[in-house]
Amino acid sequence: MLIELLDILEHELGDSLSQSGVKIRPPLSSIKTSNNDLASRKINFLVFNHRERQPILVLRLAQGDEQKSFLKNEYETLSQLVKYPAIAGAMPLPLGLFEFKNNLIAVENCLSGVSLFTLLRRGKHTHPFWVKRDFRLACDFLSELERVTTDGYTPFPDSNTVQSKLDQLSFTYAPLNIPKDYEKQLLEIADEHRSLMIMRCGRQGDYWPGNLLLSPKGIGVIDWEGFAHPDLLFLDIFFFMTTYVLFYPWYAWKSCPTEKAFGLGFIEENWLSTIIKETLELFFLKINVPPPAMYLLFNLFLMDMSLPSAITNDPRDPPQYFKWFNMFQTLIQSKSPFLAR
Repeated sequence: MLIELLDILEHELGDSLSQSGVKIRPPLSSIKTSNNDLASRKINFLVFNHRERQPILVLRLAQGDEQKSFLKNEYETLSQLVKYPAIAGAMPLPLGLFEFKNNLIAVENCLSGVSLFTLLRRGKHTHPFWVKRDFRLACDFLSELERVTTDGYTPFPDSNTVQSKLDQLSFTYAPLNIPKDYEKQLLEIADEHRSLMIMRCGRQGDYWPGNLLLSPKGIGVIDWEGFAHPDLLFLDIFFFMTTYVLFYPWYAWKSCPTEKAFGLGFIEENWLSTIIKETLELFFLKINVPPPAMYLLFNLFLMDMSLPSAITNDPRDPPQYFKWFNMFQTLIQSKSPFLAR
């Protein structure tokens, strides 16, 4: 089947691809990039021109009605968002969508760069200079996404919302030992900032280091099947920062337990947690959310990700929400988390 797909690219889509700036030089070749655990969700192939080392296209293949729907929605999302010049260069360009042998096939151009996840795994970009640069690129892209997709405002979560989330967690993980001082602190923050309004805009939906490609040209963002609009901007930045600290090589080549990595990034004071705190505070101040309110939103984010319903925001198999709950527990049991100071 793959040979037939490459033949379609060469002989049926060649002219339209050329008009989009993609030059086909056959014979084409390809390699599969999907991990086995993701094969049930999507299958990706990189396509190469003859005797070239850099891929020119990505073929994304979906099987089954549900996966076809995801791929179609992602393709339509990209088709709309690439109309905005401020973010178009950082996103895959959708070049074709067609059915083939009961599979839905999407064709995209291939963004250059190496994923931030891969760089961290290689021990690269771990110096403060690179960390600050990478955070700036990640935040700047989200700011541009917010700017071009803004869709009104929603009230800041009130104390009833906070209490409701805590009750949901207590019901799901009973018995749940929530420190009284912690609960009181969150409710007070909610009351003090009840006049705030939170911007609604597009949410990328899977903004983690593996989907951020870094190159000398800047940043590229892939995997848009979780895009939602309108939604809340802070979900992406919190998801990015949390997954970043989980994959950061704290102990060089030795693995770091999830709760320990989370604590190093948000609870203990060190050079990286300081950069994270400063980056988050600056990001939120730009949208008129002061640090205490930001801290409350971070807690609500962890609560949401700890509930079984979080599978819609983190669809990995097996479900990850219990891992998020362990991080939430780590936060609430700490006496004075650095992020809250």
